[in-house]
Amino acid sequence: MNSKLALVTGSFDPVTVGHRDIISRAAKMFDRVIVLVANNEDKEYMFTAEERVAIARAAVCDLENVTVEGFDGYVADFAKERGACAFVRGIRDENDVAYEQFMANKNYELCQVDTIMLFANPEYNAVSSTRVREAIVSGENAKTMMPCAAYEKALELKRKR
Repeated sequence: MNSKLALVTGSFDPVTVGHRDIISRAAKMFDRVIVLVANNEDKEYMFTAEERVAIARAAVCDLENVTVEGFDGYVADFAKERGACAFVRGIRDENDVAYEQFMANKNYELCQVDTIMLFANPEYNAVSSTRVREAIVSGENAKTMMPCAAYEKALELKRKR
């Protein structure tokens, strides 16, 4: 039997309840899901690549068919190397649609892997990693914006600094 592998990609700085929702929905659609924590050297992150992987792992630890990996490079290369059949992306609004369509076209051109776009649960439309980072920096409680285990892991990592 050929198992179907999907990739949920992003920087996940940090993972949010919206990300978790998309990941858990993808986990119901595919045999295996890899949450691919991408690292872009041109971007400035609140959490290191290793920390973002650890936080994402905490967020999905109860999903048996989901694993988390970090990756430097093009996600299209990773998809080809692992034999992925789909990228899964979340869409919150019309701004996301334009960007995700562009990326889906590029990734298909590079590796012939389709992108499936899932619309965000409306209750998570206002939640973004940027908003979570702002809350953390300002000392605001970000607990409702992150999966519980991920929030605890993020706090633990911040305290260790």
